[in-house]
Amino acid sequence: MKKRRVFFLLSLLLSFALGMRAQNAVSIYQIDGKVSTFVFSEKPVVTYSGNDLVMTTTKTTVQYPIYLLSKLDFGDVMANLTVIDDVVISEGPSFSFSGETITIRGGEPKSHVSLYHLNGMKAGDYRLDDQGCATIPVSGLSRGFYVVKTKHLTFKFRKL
Repeated sequence: MKKRRVFFLLSLLLSFALGMRAQNAVSIYQIDGKVSTFVFSEKPVVTYSGNDLVMTTTKTTVQYPIYLLSKLDFGDVMANLTVIDDVVISEGPSFSFSGETITIRGGEPKSHVSLYHLNGMKAGDYRLDDQGCATIPVSGLSRGFYVVKTKHLTFKFRKL
């Protein structure tokens, strides 16, 4: 299962730089006309799992097959929000960046984690602990692109 983290900060900064009005929500438009809107106060995060877009907020997690989506849009939406029922997908492995480390959670306990340069050369070997977690230091890595691979999660990142 592949996941890529999509960050909204860049779009927000570009919108403000272009003089657009403030945005406070992200909407997912489906080809059948349905629209789901998530306000920024719920801290929406978009990831991709296989062929699905996954929207996770502080209140819910919703999974959408990508082929049923028409667009993802930022807007100034506070009135007439569609309330969605809480839908929780199965918990799977996830990763996050904090300072000079990558944290992996929810993986298979004691399973192997590999870190590769984009050219395929191995840059490190790690193991998830008894809870399926690991902290991988990236401070010693040179600038460039890397791939982290676990049994159920693969993602790329760039070290600046």
